[in-house]
Amino acid sequence: MDLTLSSATSSHAAGPRLLVRLTAPLRRAGWAEGETWYDGDDVDDNPEILPARMELSRSNFHIRVHWDSETAQLTVDDPTDGWGWEGDESLPPLFPLDDDLVIDLSGHPTQAVKSEAARRAFAEAGLLDATRIHLPDTAKGLGRDLVMLLWADHINDAISRHRGADDGSEAIAALGEDFSWRAGAGLRAYPLIVPDPVPSAAARGIVEWCWRRESDVEEWHFKIRDITMARANIAATRAVLPHVHPEGVDWPAVRLALTTPVRRLADGSALSDIFEEGWAPILASIHRQIDLWQRADESLGPDTVLRLLTLHGSRTESVGEWWGSGWYETAARRAVARAADRGGLSPAFPDAERLADTAACHPDLLDDDTFVWLAEAVWREESLRRDALLPVPVALTLPDWAAQDLLALLRPGTDDEEPDRAETSGSYPADQRPGTRA
Repeated sequence: MDLTLSSATSSHAAGPRLLVRLTAPLRRAGWAEGETWYDGDDVDDNPEILPARMELSRSNFHIRVHWDSETAQLTVDDPTDGWGWEGDESLPPLFPLDDDLVIDLSGHPTQAVKSEAARRAFAEAGLLDATRIHLPDTAKGLGRDLVMLLWADHINDAISRHRGADDGSEAIAALGEDFSWRAGAGLRAYPLIVPDPVPSAAARGIVEWCWRRESDVEEWHFKIRDITMARANIAATRAVLPHVHPEGVDWPAVRLALTTPVRRLADGSALSDIFEEGWAPILASIHRQIDLWQRADESLGPDTVLRLLTLHGSRTESVGEWWGSGWYETAARRAVARAADRGGLSPAFPDAERLADTAACHPDLLDDDTFVWLAEAVWREESLRRDALLPVPVALTLPDWAAQDLLALLRPGTDDEEPDRAETSGSYPADQRPGTRA
C-alpha cells in the first residue's frame, strides 16, 4: 500500500492515511488490526478512503487509536468498556495501559517526523514490547495462577491450534527438560510477561538463546572484553531482526545470519579474528541451538515458537533490557537528556540530540568510553524507576475489578489469604513449572 500523500489528497482522506502510517510500528509489534471506522458517510462512494479510527488487538489486550487532524493529536484509548466476559478461566479483554495515551504531534511539521514521534511514544508506553502485568497489592496471591493461565491461554492454545486437540505436553517433553525449563522462564519473571507474538522481542530471544547464553560463546568470553561482547550482541540482534515476522521465524535465514564465517561487528572487526580458535566451536554450538528451535517450530508450530521466544527475549540480561527493545531506547534517550540537563555529556558528543539518536539506534558505533557511560546511565535509569517503586520496564497494573473477578474465579474463598512466598517471588514448585507435565 502506497501511503505517500500528494498535494491533491483531500483532507478527508489524508487523516485516515496518516493514521495507517502512524500505527505501522504497532502492527510490526504484533498488534493485529480489527474493527475500523470512517470519517463521514460516503465510504461506498470513496473506496480509497482509509479508516479514521482503528482497533488493534494482541493476545487478550485491545487498543483503539484515533487521529484528530484538527488538533494533530493521536489518542490511544480503551475500547473494552462495556465488553462482556464470561469468566471462562481466561484473562478478560483488557486495555494494556493504566491510562489513555494522548500524543501531541502539532509541533512536528512533516509526516515522517510525526511518525517517528508517535513511534517513540508507543515505545515509551511499552506498546512495542511484550505486555507486562503488575499485580495490585490486593491480588499478589494471583501470581502463580496467572502464570498458569497465561501459559494455557497463549502457549497451550497455540500448540493445540497447530497439533489439533493435543495440548503439546509430550511434544514439549520431547525437546528436553532443559528446553522446557528455559522456555518457560520468562513467565517466572515479575512483572508477569504476557507471551505475545512480538517479532522484535522474539529476535532478541533468538540471540539470547542461540548466540549469547546457550551457545559456547561464554566459554570463550575470555577472548573478548565485555564492551566488545555488547557490540557482538547488538550485531547479532541486528542480523536476526529482518528474519522474524508476525507469521513466524525464517530459520534458514537466521542460521545464515548467525553462522556466516565472516560475520563482523559494526566497526568491521571479524568475530573469527576476535575469538580465534574459539570461533569454530561457537559456530557449531549455534547450529545445535538453531536445530533445536527448528524442531520446536515443526513440533509446536510457528506461533508457539514466536511466543516462547518473545518470553525469552523479554528477560534478556545484557545492556539494559537489551538493545532493540522499546524500554532500552526510552531509557537511553532519558539518560542522555538527564546528562544534558546537568552538563555531563561526553566531550565526543556535545550535541544531545545526535547522541540520543546514536545511543538508541546504534550504540555499538560509540567509542568505548561513551558506550560504557551509556550502559551505566541506562542502568541508573532502571534504578530510578525501582526507587520510585515503578516496574522496569513499564507494566500495566491489573485493574482492581479484573483482579477481584480472577481471585473469585481462580482462588474462591481466599480473599484475605496471605500470599505464599512462591507465588510472588517468581519461584514455582517443579510440578507446576510452565512447559512441564504435572
